[in-house]
Amino acid sequence: MIGKKIKLRRSELDLTQEQLGEMIGVTKVSICNWEKGIKFPSTENLIEMSKVLNVSIDYLIGNDQYVIAEGDKNYPVTMANEEIQLIQELRKHKKLYDRITDDPKRTIDLIERKIY
Repeated sequence: MIGKKIKLRRSELDLTQEQLGEMIGVTKVSICNWEKGIKFPSTENLIEMSKVLNVSIDYLIGNDQYVIAEGDKNYPVTMANEEIQLIQELRKHKKLYDRITDDPKRTIDLIERKIY
């Protein structure tokens, strides 16, 4: 998730990997490795990158949205936009949505077996 967010925000700001690297004091190779998910930035680099890219660390690690479960104001959670989009799309497929929500582990195991 971090790599995808770095690349997206870097592109939005029209920065090259080399430019971003210079701004936070790392090499282009480091930025490339982070974007590909080969390596992950250190805490210090993550903090510096959030400043340079003008986004929160939560955004970079995929915690984009603060969500409260329906009817439960005591259980907030932060979710990535992609996770919210997945749930919204899944709700459009009632039969599959019902099956997953009835027995999530079993359904995910079945899907995983079909994929791999």
